[in-house]
Amino acid sequence: MLSSLINGSINRTRAESNPVARDPPQLRRIETFEQKLYRKFSQQPLVPIGCLVTAYFLGTGIKSFYNRDASRSQKMMRLRVGAQFATLIIFVGYYGLSEFDLTPAPMYQAAQEMKKDEKN
Repeated sequence: MLSSLINGSINRTRAESNPVARDPPQLRRIETFEQKLYRKFSQQPLVPIGCLVTAYFLGTGIKSFYNRDASRSQKMMRLRVGAQFATLIIFVGYYGLSEFDLTPAPMYQAAQEMKKDEKN
């Protein structure tokens, strides 16, 4: 019990001495499948479109293979691979844009602002 009190006070003093201490995460309400689908589609509209294009080329390629049209089947499968690659690049691009921050050294600037506020 005594050690937990001591450890708790040590952790508290570390958090108080850290100028950029983070707040606990905010709790969010649970989304339904439809709400999440709508949110993701509105945030990244090109990814589902790329998936649909890939599925179209796959279906058309399988249909051409079934009809024994080898050249069209081969063409559709090559286009499918291209659509998959484009979808992957778009997905990575959206992720990169969401993580890209133009602020130079945001943690340093936040610490400087907190120091400035402490002086005032």
